[in-house]
Amino acid sequence: MGTLVELGMLLPGADARPPPPWAERVLEAGWRALAAVEQALSAFLPGSDVSRFNGAPAGARLPVCADAAAVLRTACRLQRRSGGLVDVTQGSGPGDWSLSARGRVILLRKHTGSVRMDLGGIAKGYAVDRALGAMVAAAARAGRRPGCWVNAGGDLRTRGAPLEVRLRDERGGGARPWLALRLGAVATSDFAPAARARLAGGAPRARHVSVLSPRCMWSDALTKVVARSGRRDHPLLAALRARAFVHQGAG
Repeated sequence: MGTLVELGMLLPGADARPPPPWAERVLEAGWRALAAVEQALSAFLPGSDVSRFNGAPAGARLPVCADAAAVLRTACRLQRRSGGLVDVTQGSGPGDWSLSARGRVILLRKHTGSVRMDLGGIAKGYAVDRALGAMVAAAARAGRRPGCWVNAGGDLRTRGAPLEVRLRDERGGGARPWLALRLGAVATSDFAPAARARLAGGAPRARHVSVLSPRCMWSDALTKVVARSGRRDHPLLAALRARAFVHQGAG
């Protein structure tokens, strides 16, 4: 999805010996989960569910995979509960798509030809959650409970592995220590004019935003809620057990 990804495990004493085979299998499970999400949701791949939707005519009903369905259901709920601050169409038609079910098949309907989707503001966090879940499940099958983490370009989730999170200085360069995270997720987005992160609907009211929450998908999406509303106390954050930070001196 256009970013670098790191998967890691905390194995005491691993520096003195090669990682055991079960640890390799845990990492492989994480990479497979990431690959599946990218194949479904990346706007850079022509065969993804997102690309198929963007290229489809008005009225099309497209079957989507389980990963796409999970992200789109969450996006729909967050759009409604945030009053439109979460918008995966980037302003091209927030009300011009919908989901329906035909038995076990989830269908994504395109109501107008002009609507386009970009799930970059939520799918990266979902990919982190999926990869970490796959790693934890693979470790459990091996009878192990190692500390694991996944970091995807500023979207980070860890379970049982204490990590020092550094905050990039968007003005002066470099990074500085910010917090220690042992359980949960954090996402950071910079909405300055020259940054990669983009918002629909005008200039951000908060430019450099981090959100802590139990799930990386929530943290990823909620940075947009804070940036567009300018509110660290937006009610949706409390509902999702999240906490926001606006970095005034770094953005």
